[in-house]
Amino acid sequence: MFRSIAPYGRARTLQILASFLIFCILLSTLRLYSRQPPPVPSIYEYTDGKTRGGRQNETGSNNVPPPSDETAYLRYLVREHSLTNEVPWLARRLKVQFDAKTRKSMTEVPNLRFARPDFRRVRADDERLDLSAEKPVPIALTPSVMPDQVDASGLLFGISTSYDRLSYGNSSLIRDWARWLTDGKGKSNGASLVLTLHRTTSAEIDYVTSKLQEAGIEAAVFPAENTQDSSGRYLDLVGLLARRNTELSGDGREKKFLALIDDDVFFPSLSKLLARLGKFSSKKKTYLGLPSERADWTIENNVTLTYGGGAVFLTPPMAEAVSQLPCLNSTETTRTGQWDETLYNCIAAHTDEKLHIIPSLYAPGDDAYGLRTGYESGLAPLALHHYKHRHRFDAGKAHAVASLCGEACFLQRFFFREDGWVLVNGHSIAQYPDGVAVAPASKSLGKSDINSKDKPRVSLKVGDRLVLDKEDDSDKRLDGRMVVSWAGTKRTWRLLDSRIGAAGEVWQAYVKRKGSPVTYGDEDDRLPEDDTVHTQDGPSDVDSVIVLIWEP
Repeated sequence: MFRSIAPYGRARTLQILASFLIFCILLSTLRLYSRQPPPVPSIYEYTDGKTRGGRQNETGSNNVPPPSDETAYLRYLVREHSLTNEVPWLARRLKVQFDAKTRKSMTEVPNLRFARPDFRRVRADDERLDLSAEKPVPIALTPSVMPDQVDASGLLFGISTSYDRLSYGNSSLIRDWARWLTDGKGKSNGASLVLTLHRTTSAEIDYVTSKLQEAGIEAAVFPAENTQDSSGRYLDLVGLLARRNTELSGDGREKKFLALIDDDVFFPSLSKLLARLGKFSSKKKTYLGLPSERADWTIENNVTLTYGGGAVFLTPPMAEAVSQLPCLNSTETTRTGQWDETLYNCIAAHTDEKLHIIPSLYAPGDDAYGLRTGYESGLAPLALHHYKHRHRFDAGKAHAVASLCGEACFLQRFFFREDGWVLVNGHSIAQYPDGVAVAPASKSLGKSDINSKDKPRVSLKVGDRLVLDKEDDSDKRLDGRMVVSWAGTKRTWRLLDSRIGAAGEVWQAYVKRKGSPVTYGDEDDRLPEDDTVHTQDGPSDVDSVIVLIWEP
């Protein structure tokens, strides 16, 4: 006779399932109690989309305490920027005080040595490394507009570029744009953008659109005609901007100025730019250019010319008129040079409109005075052009400090007379071990009073179709300008990194790379071959780091 085994099999199966369930509950409970909360993120942990390396000795194991913020930041810099493990290190905390009346060409910091205490030579991998900056010292600044206080709703920008340029460096260009197209906190400042991409796909357009939205930039993205060159694409932008403005006007968001700009133009002082633009009526036909540096100008037949320096602004009536010109038809136009030159020639050939110039760092006449007009000049620029390949300058990171101390403190110079150091905020720090002097530009010209009748007069012929405001007269630009005079050696640390901390403080790291001192690729760093008075610092076997911590 056969016995049924079904009941026994079912009981055995239920027993196995119950045991497995109990095991899973015990395992989950164990994991819950053993899990530790994640460390609070700090400013030095942001890696621009790169894989984050391992943290060193931050758990307190082997009786090693967690590192200070200064220590952790140095380790981040060494890891992310491939610095030498052994570095001379110096840090300063600076306390912002808004009690200066005006922004000067050079702000003197009295009774304070910059490099006190001096550099420490440290190893980033030292388990017991404990770095700390001394208590903050006050720095007097002029109150100025913060990025989140700017209303740029009257501006519409047009840019034509490529997907490759926008995706390069983890979308670094978009991050730069966000500094002047948003409030610096991820929200639009009211400005709008029309972007055309050359030789693109719908997937690339969708990706770029999402990146712009993530950055807080209000933008409309379109494909450009594949057969057109850069000039043709920018001429097409004129009509596209005019049509976009009509659409926005229907929603009650009419723009006052429509701008065509290169993708590597940066506007660090939007409030100041808006004030200059405000002198022109947006209801009249007006054509403006914002050249930045000497390289944005040219001399032809002893006549000084510029076509706008890659930043051209049109009022809506001007844009509408230009969009109807026959020379905007690509089949009828012979194009040479840059798009701003092509646009200038088109407008000059078919209208009587003149190009109004709003200069930034350089204006005609500066050369006659021998003035240095680069990023170390102490001027507050309206626009920076080709800042990446001309100067290897990360304007987006440099501008972060403006979120703490306002637009005016960007590239502001500070002179520490006690030990001969000069800080250009966001750009560089320079030491002059053989001595340095700071004096008015008028004295460097041998004139005690720039308003004296026998002062040197500047006589330069500017193109007939260019109009310069009296505010930008060379003599007026000379007023209050200070120049740095030095002989012997100059040691330069350039901005490498910048962060905004949780409490609103801004961390800046400046580095002097090992090897040859002229390794930044900046045109302004190179001394003339026949210069026998000035020298750059000699080569070093290690990288050197200066950290500034700006506190609110």
